[in-house]
Amino acid sequence: MFKPLILSALFACCFLCVSAQETKKDTIPVTTTDTLRINEDSLEKEIDAFLAYYDSLKAPRSYWLVSIGGGNTQFSVKNVALNAQQSTANLSITPTVGYYAKSGFGITYNNYLLTEDGKTQLLQHALTLSYDYLKEANTTFGFSYTRFFGKKEFVNQVSPYDNDFLAYIQYGKKKFTPGVMLGFSSGRYRETIEYLDSSQTRMPLTNQLVTYYYYVNDTSDIRIRDLSLIPYLRYQWQFNGFGKKDYFTLQPSLLMLGSASDVRIASKGSYKQTGRLSRSRSYEETYSQKTNFQFQSLGLQVDASWYIGKFFFNPQVYIDYYLLSSQYKWSSMFSIQTGFMF
Repeated sequence: MFKPLILSALFACCFLCVSAQETKKDTIPVTTTDTLRINEDSLEKEIDAFLAYYDSLKAPRSYWLVSIGGGNTQFSVKNVALNAQQSTANLSITPTVGYYAKSGFGITYNNYLLTEDGKTQLLQHALTLSYDYLKEANTTFGFSYTRFFGKKEFVNQVSPYDNDFLAYIQYGKKKFTPGVMLGFSSGRYRETIEYLDSSQTRMPLTNQLVTYYYYVNDTSDIRIRDLSLIPYLRYQWQFNGFGKKDYFTLQPSLLMLGSASDVRIASKGSYKQTGRLSRSRSYEETYSQKTNFQFQSLGLQVDASWYIGKFFFNPQVYIDYYLLSSQYKWSSMFSIQTGFMF
């Protein structure tokens, strides 16, 4: 049996954020049970030895992973349901270092570097702890926890979540592998905005419209919680490579993304009127917005990997079709990652 080591989330899920969980073998549902039957007659002995070393289903070993990637997913390391909510698609570079023990435990560190206007700056860090149980013949399961750290002033570029939990269960070790993922994410961040606004008032005596201009200074404390459910079905192929020590894998996956959200906003600020009679007024307000659980979109994820000895190259593409809107039906995300396992 063979299980590819570097695959996504995006499945999770995170397609989608480019990360070691999307490329390693034991941290996300898309990869944890990807098993293919090795054709002993067609593969060279060197490839068999390589697979035996890295495939935990055959000979569990501990290993390190060092990689660098790029893509437009920032909301989650593994949860594609969160990445599909992104309203922006900035390009980020993601260095990754991970250690994965043969017992099933793993730890991964990611950096997110934003590339914009010819400049590169650090946006966020992510630390992921994971566990995958792969010993059962037909069923595998696992869970992971990601903690995000970083600069909250980059509100539109970084993940709004501080904590990201994900659990999965997957059945079957053949080419068709159905499964389901359950995620819970929470976060808190602050937005500050200043802008010029206006209002019109009709004078009672002259019946004339008078326009008043005033500055608004608003600070909002935003708390967000998301629950996501993602059933999926994946098919997988394996191909011989160009030489004796390389091979290819291709895994298209169909996903159905469902979620529920709870957003609470506490705002406070002031209005300051311009002109000779300058006046100011303070305000405070709190409101919330809840969305009941519903399936929101259908997704197609294509995950390809090329393994050459201990080197790997892993491009991924995710296409999302939104079910609940008549506009902006289609969106897409991508990631490319390359590195070494040793």
